[in-house]
Amino acid sequence: MESKKQTLAILLCIVLTTVRFGFAQEQECGAEPPEQYDAFMLKRVQSIIGKRALSGPVSLPVQHHVSRTSNGNSPAVSSSDIRDVMSELNATYAPMDISFYEYSPTRFIDNSSWNPSFNKSDDRQLARYEVAKAINIFYFTEVTSGSSTICGFAKFPGSGNRVILDASCSQNGSTSSHEIGHYFSVLHTHSTSNGRELVRRTNCGRAGDFFCDTPADPRLSSLVNSRCNYTGNATDSNGDRYQPDTHNVMSYTRKSCRDGGFTSQQQSAIIVSLESDRAYLLDTTNPPTACTNISNFPYSESFESGFGDWSNASGDDIDWTRDSGGTPSNGTGPSSGQNGSYYLYTEASTNVTPAGSPNKTALLNSPCFDLTTTSSASLAFGYHMLGTNMGTMEVLVSTNNGDSYSSIWSKNGNIGDTWNQATIDLTPYTGSVIKIRFKGTTGSSWRGDMAIDNIKITTTSTPDVCDGITSFPYRKSFEPDFGSWTQETSDNINWSLDSNTTPSSSTGPSAPTHGSNYIFTEASGNGTGYPNKVALLTSPCIDLSNQTDIELTFDYHMYGSNMGTLEIRVSTNDGNNWTTIWSQNGNKGNSWKSTTINLSSYSGSVVKLQLKGTTGSSYRSDMAIDNVNIISNSTDADLDIADNTDTDIFTPEKATIYPNPITSGLLNIKHSSISKSKGPARIIITDFLGKTIDLLDTNSKVTTYDTSSLSKGIYFITIDYNKDKITRKLVKK
Repeated sequence: MESKKQTLAILLCIVLTTVRFGFAQEQECGAEPPEQYDAFMLKRVQSIIGKRALSGPVSLPVQHHVSRTSNGNSPAVSSSDIRDVMSELNATYAPMDISFYEYSPTRFIDNSSWNPSFNKSDDRQLARYEVAKAINIFYFTEVTSGSSTICGFAKFPGSGNRVILDASCSQNGSTSSHEIGHYFSVLHTHSTSNGRELVRRTNCGRAGDFFCDTPADPRLSSLVNSRCNYTGNATDSNGDRYQPDTHNVMSYTRKSCRDGGFTSQQQSAIIVSLESDRAYLLDTTNPPTACTNISNFPYSESFESGFGDWSNASGDDIDWTRDSGGTPSNGTGPSSGQNGSYYLYTEASTNVTPAGSPNKTALLNSPCFDLTTTSSASLAFGYHMLGTNMGTMEVLVSTNNGDSYSSIWSKNGNIGDTWNQATIDLTPYTGSVIKIRFKGTTGSSWRGDMAIDNIKITTTSTPDVCDGITSFPYRKSFEPDFGSWTQETSDNINWSLDSNTTPSSSTGPSAPTHGSNYIFTEASGNGTGYPNKVALLTSPCIDLSNQTDIELTFDYHMYGSNMGTLEIRVSTNDGNNWTTIWSQNGNKGNSWKSTTINLSSYSGSVVKLQLKGTTGSSYRSDMAIDNVNIISNSTDADLDIADNTDTDIFTPEKATIYPNPITSGLLNIKHSSISKSKGPARIIITDFLGKTIDLLDTNSKVTTYDTSSLSKGIYFITIDYNKDKITRKLVKK
């Protein structure tokens, strides 16, 4: 009898959990109509007589603005994400003969206070970034309203010219179209600002969303199942049950269900709004300055046949001049080109019109260079700066089609009668379309002719697919070997596998922290193992393109009186450049240490990790690493880590834990393969550092565990069953 009660209790818990979490509420829209909007919409609806149509197809300009950190890293969306948004908009608005095009290259907002999260309270600050004659779409990694996360919001007519999108929501196939609907005056189908619409629609023209061809909507949040069926049973004030449209793009149905587009009256309202409120979008005068895109690399220009795609800018004092054979002034300028006969130079003489000195600027603009599919890029050029009164030469870059520039290189003063070579890393601008500007500022007299020649841009393409680490959590404890991690050939020594003590006394660990192996650097041998010998081990590519909260954890051992330095490095361009994100040096004692590194700043990227060990001044500097884990707090909880294997990609099994995350109460641990005939399963609960918290034995497919004694944090639930171990991550809030 007691067993039946327990079974019923478990079943009840499962049912309640399914009801609570099976139809989890999705992020919603934060669009708010301005004051007196009801009167505006009443007047608009009265102006719509029958179905309105445009006189012909129109194409509307869209200006995309992408948030990045202050140093230009971690863009909220990629160029391919933007293409997906444009495809969605063009498909949704095609029935109205409305299409969309990119007004000018993507503009970037480099502000770490808005990346990774933008709060709606800062909305007014976006006005200064708006382009007047385009729909401005701003992308942020996360958008919040107060303490709540939202999918985005749009400015209704009369309140602004922008749409704000959460990066992940922009890719769900309907949110972009939904917010553009608000931009063109359309309210939510469940709007109640002027009263709630009745099911019989007797008040449809003055309540709800003001449209009579959209059924009354009780607000569909969490009330639509995966088959797009309405699951609620609410009634209106007359007692009539709602029968809402679960496919309308302006509803709060599931994002994946919003495939029904707009009704006839909604379309008419959008067209009227376009022709009146947003008529500036139809103004084709003063289009954005055309920019010739260069997308084939390597690129070179030596000005042998003219300026090519380069041009003198307006708004400066003097021009860059094409020349060969020496400038007119003695004691300044080159006598020939660096590559070929011709070069460009600034004439600093005062007896010319306009006068060339002092402190006169000359600006030379490049074409647009499309780096959206590259993982690394560099600019190289020759420069000549001879003259006793030489001024300053700068290289600047723009990511917004020349609206603003940032200086990335400069030289000043007399450098002598020789061509010098400069190389500038453009990797921070990969994923963007850029323009380059050479700025020459003359010195205090005519002896300040400076010149440039032989401009080259080289790139490395971004790999289309990461075939390395794509599932999380991921563990590497080097069982039985290095797997797909590779030893570099540009270093001095290798990382070695070991399971017991290292060959040298008074240094290195005596055992691993996980499994049978660890890796270490052998420092023995004066001139071979030490001093300052480097060992590099590189991971396969790690795909963080869909991750927003990612951490690297590992164990390290640095014991020895002459210990060197251990570094963790990361590359976002397939190993072309590396950045150190963690380091330790010196003797840490004869014990394993653990550390955690937050990798969230690399969300949206494909990266590689590198372990760099640099030995110390003697053989007593063996350092070791073990139990490398990459844990995503943004992936679903039903991804596995299999403790009985050490592969690079873990395969999901039929095991679940729910609810997850959990705040308190009972956790359900389910494995569909468990049966009494095969014996009990062992459930092991460990904390983030691997300490065992509890052990359970069970024959049931569903086991409940009281989490009230667990502190807030990350735990791992391992199901050990028939020699198969499956581990799930649990988040206790």
